[in-house]
This record gives sequence, structure tokens and C-alpha cells, in this order.
Amino acid sequence: MSGTSFDGVDVSLIKTDGRNYVKHIYSASEEYSEAEKKIYNSPFIENYHKIKDIINFKHKKAIKQLINRQKIDLKKIDIIGLHGQTIKHKPSEGWSWQYINPKYFLKEFGTKIITDFRLKDINNGGDGAPIVPYFHHIMIKRLQKISYPIALINIGGVSNATIITDKNTFFGYDIGPGNGPLDSITTSRLKINMDKDGFLATKGSINYILAVEIINYIKKMSQKSFDRNELDNICLEKTNNLNTNDALATISFVISELIIFKLKKFRPKKMLLLGGGRKNLAIKSLLEKNFKGDVLIAEQLNFDGDSFESQAIAYLSVRSLLGLEYTFKETTNVRYPVSGGVLHNCD
Repeated sequence: MSGTSFDGVDVSLIKTDGRNYVKHIYSASEEYSEAEKKIYNSPFIENYHKIKDIINFKHKKAIKQLINRQKIDLKKIDIIGLHGQTIKHKPSEGWSWQYINPKYFLKEFGTKIITDFRLKDINNGGDGAPIVPYFHHIMIKRLQKISYPIALINIGGVSNATIITDKNTFFGYDIGPGNGPLDSITTSRLKINMDKDGFLATKGSINYILAVEIINYIKKMSQKSFDRNELDNICLEKTNNLNTNDALATISFVISELIIFKLKKFRPKKMLLLGGGRKNLAIKSLLEKNFKGDVLIAEQLNFDGDSFESQAIAYLSVRSLLGLEYTFKETTNVRYPVSGGVLHNCD
């Protein structure tokens, strides 16, 4: 799994029946280098061949790292799921592009490969995202003591939510910007990849007038899922004249307020933060201040917040292989529940 933040590739090994049994065995990750990120953020068409080679190589390296560390016999691996790198996500136009080259991995690992997890959903009227709420639902309902409703908030390049109202009912949707615009600001202005732990944002002042303008603009966007670049551009354009710390503080406030606003109708008692954004103290402190409930991070419920999404892709790979649905009207607005993924065989 490589998220829209393009910070690295996460890989997870799990054992599952694709239904209620899920055992997380091990996870590993490979970060993209500064040079690789620079190429990725440069003009795409001019550097397409370099970018695709970087994506394929980094995924291979992450998988090999896991295999070597765990001394795994490849013959015991039933399937490898490759979500790929989201280049563009345009559900309103009926398409989404997650790049990965399955032939490269078939040759390298000699086992079945699943790609294109969003394709069937989009072809049946869905937005193609978010695709992991079913996995979230399965993992939460296994917990012995949990109060419903509970919201799982993944703050990656884009923020998305899974709302679990009881053991049998769940919803999913994108919320709005996540780390994307924050990373874009620090990269362009400071030549650093991120505002680590939200430190710079905590030193800035929130421009509430601009924040409200951004929030109201995004509220009017009707789709259930968003393209990261579109959200980044909205945030960056509005905060372009602010100093760096104030811009980061303002966007952090936007992120937290949109999360709270889009959870309001479900009235969750707990909010569980996943993804890299759970480490952003500026966002977390704003949520703790303004959310009427408990704000937790993944590790407080014994989940690995760094690898939870790559575990989800591994799980969905098995559901795909078995033909079991994993997107629903309540999550992607698809016309009816569908499975998905494209199977690539070695034969």
C-alpha cells in the first residue's frame, strides 16, 4: 500500500479466511527517498517512466524486506495484493488511476497478484473510495469492550472516515484534506517532507476567516470521495499569503473542523485516529478540544496505526480472490455490493 502522501510503501503479512478471521503476522515499510519524492512531485508526463520505475522498485523492495525478515517461503504465500500509487482520482468523471505493473511482480515473486481494487466499484456507479471500511468494521467488532457508535479516521493525504454504528452497520466516506496540503506547504516552502508531529503548526496562529472559507467551499463539494490534488489546491490557494506556521495552523484547523462536522450526525462516542496524521499534535489537540467524545490513536486499541491500511489491502485481496463484496452503497455509493480487483496469474 502506498498512500496519496507518497511518503513510502507499507506491506503487511496476514492470515485470513477473508471473513471474520484475521491474524496480523508482520509489517514492514520502505520510505521514498528525497530524490524520489522530488521526481514524483516534478512534471508528471516528462518523468512518467522514472516515476513508474520508482513505484515498482519500492514496492518490490518493501515486499522483499518483509519476506527476508520473516524468512518466508514464497510458496506459502497465496496471494499478493498491490493497491498501487494513486496518481489521479476522478470519481465524478468515472475513473481512478492507481499505478502498479503486475507483470513486474509476477515475474519477481511467481505468485497470484491482485490489483485495481476500485475498478469494479466505479464501473457500477460507485466513487471507488473509501474501500477499507469493511475491514475496519471486521476489526472493531472483534473487540470485547467497545461502545458504539465509533468513528475511525484515517488521516493520510486525504482524510476519510468509517463510522460503525453497531456490530452489523457501518458507513464510509472521504472527509476532506489530510496531510496532503500540509506536506505540500513544507515541501515547497521549507524543502522538508512534513511538519513532524505538527510542531510548526502549533507555533502558528489560525486565520479563522480563511479557514471558514475553505471549510464552506469543501462542504459544498457533494462527492463521497476526493482527489488529493484538488483538495491541496483549494487549501494552498487560500493560505498562499500566510506565513508558513500560520498556513499550517489554519489548514490543521480546517482538517479538524471538517472531521467533527462530518461525524456530527452519527454522534460517535469515540474517535480512533489512523494513518500518519494521528501523530500530528496540532490536529489531535484541536480534535480533543472540540470533539464531544474520546479521541484515541490506533495503538490504544492495540492496532498498528502505520500498517492498518496495508493490512486492509491484504484482507481485501483474499475477499477479492473469493469473490466476496467489500464496497457498498453506504461506503462508496455503488449501486449494489460488489467485490473487485483484477487477478493476475503466473500461468
